[in-house]
Amino acid sequence: MTLRVKLIRELVIVLTCLFFVSEATSIEEIEEAKIVQMAENLYRITFPYSLRTNIVMSVGPDGVLLVDTGFKETAEALNSLIHKLAKGDAEYIINTHLHGDHVSGNWICGKNATIVDFDNLEECMSYGFVFPGNGDLEGKLAESFGKYYSLNFNGEKIQIIPYPGIHSDTDLLVYFSKSEVVHMGDLLLTQSFPAVGSRVKEYMNFLDKVVNTFPSATKFIAGHGRDYTMANLKDYRQMLQTTIDIVHKEMKAGKDLGQIQKADVLKEWESWGEFLTFLNCDTWIECIVTSYLEVS
Repeated sequence: MTLRVKLIRELVIVLTCLFFVSEATSIEEIEEAKIVQMAENLYRITFPYSLRTNIVMSVGPDGVLLVDTGFKETAEALNSLIHKLAKGDAEYIINTHLHGDHVSGNWICGKNATIVDFDNLEECMSYGFVFPGNGDLEGKLAESFGKYYSLNFNGEKIQIIPYPGIHSDTDLLVYFSKSEVVHMGDLLLTQSFPAVGSRVKEYMNFLDKVVNTFPSATKFIAGHGRDYTMANLKDYRQMLQTTIDIVHKEMKAGKDLGQIQKADVLKEWESWGEFLTFLNCDTWIECIVTSYLEVS
């Protein structure tokens, strides 16, 4: 891995993508937040601040559960919003990973909440409110996510699926099985090339698992960006594969990284780098080259 790719990956950890308007229906604007109803008791909350982190809130008879809390700068507004919609504090917070743009609101919104993240899943299980999954989480084509955990809340089995090592070392997917909604954290950036550094091959395998595991009606919430349907996710994967194939062809022709970048071979996909300039086509080309050097 080149030093530049290492630096890019560290930048990507902190800075991810902006957003498009969701395909779902906006139901209310409170405290400058866009609130989108994803299912009967499930909402996506996005504040128009910085990277516009997507937060999920489950509201029901058991209280409030959050997936991620965003920036500290929006924490007070999020807490106020929780009290307006649910008349009480959050009971649980599940963090998709431990980067600041996803967890910095914990200090306000989590004062009276139990916080669940990759690092404390076993501890949470020992306390008896998180349970081990029944076997591996298997897909239609025998792909498996392996070990997962469950948390029952608001009449719904919430599956917590660890998948570290691609975007960060603490990544989780959070699947609301009754609602058929999965928050993928920064393992999905719907308006950007993926934030995976030199782990492009691993990421493509991960997307295959997602497509083959979740039901066709599943709605996918990104760490940053608009929501995806299964069809959207498949199109996204195909777009990535197309760009990988183009770059790989150039590699097989004997061109080095600089030559491929100078040739502007991904010009057609420039829009995927418009919101975060460090995740532009040249950066994606470098990630692909670094990931696929041994098969060039």
